Amino acid sequence: MDLERYLGRIAYSDDLKPDRATLDNLFAAQLRMVAFENIDQQLGVPVSFDQNDVFEKVVARKRGGWCFELNSLFSWVLQEIGFEVSYLAGYVGPDKPSPDQAPDHMLLKVKCDEHLLVDVGFGGAMSTPIPLEPFTGLQQPYNISLTAQKDGFVQYLESAGGGETGYWFTQESVEPSVFQSASRHLQIDPNSPFLRTLTAQRRYTNRHIILRGLVMRTIDTMGIREETVLTPKELVDCLKYDFGLNVPAVAEVWPKIKKRHDELFHEKVR
Repeated sequence: MDLERYLGRIAYSDDLKPDRATLDNLFAAQLRMVAFENIDQQLGVPVSFDQNDVFEKVVARKRGGWCFELNSLFSWVLQEIGFEVSYLAGYVGPDKPSPDQAPDHMLLKVKCDEHLLVDVGFGGAMSTPIPLEPFTGLQQPYNISLTAQKDGFVQYLESAGGGETGYWFTQESVEPSVFQSASRHLQIDPNSPFLRTLTAQRRYTNRHIILRGLVMRTIDTMGIREETVLTPKELVDCLKYDFGLNVPAVAEVWPKIKKRHDELFHEKVR
């Protein structure tokens, strides 16, 4: 894999040192230029998180991806620069995972003077890495917190506009192979949200744009604005111009995406 090609993909031209300024700048650049998205899952295209496959998809074909792809790629980038990086296993949802529950989210721990939580694969509420310690802070337009539990679990929460989401994790390092089962399951389970609902997300400094179903939402310091995508062409254009994803084939699965939108939002797009 070619680090220079990756840097071109995210339009990054600053210094490369294993320090906090570089980490913050790379983090923001990847979020700004590489969307979180599940278009391949909608199209029935198998998704790999082998780093070479991810590089070809995200860098060569200028696509985005989900946590297994985006955090895997970012881990490789940081290690190439000289950062100490390890994988952590996350469990998405409001409830603490049971002892036998398999992880369904990949995130990173990066040592940079202190240990930091680094996650470019959860959709984009986090706009800069945060210390791996009890934390509450504002990353406009989100409030973000980390809360440690006595049993070793840490809960990550993000909230804006009355909505809240998050995940649980421990700080025990894991191998990437731990996520193979979740990656396969989330691509074949008919109840998987990644199969059922189209999404694309992109994070800017003080703004987050989210496509869910056919609803385009912008969250910023002014509040939340929504509009509905009405035609297959509007969907292709929205993905291309708002998220940097040029995937005309998504129009072929318009009926599926529209049906799921109608179920989610109890309204019909005509």
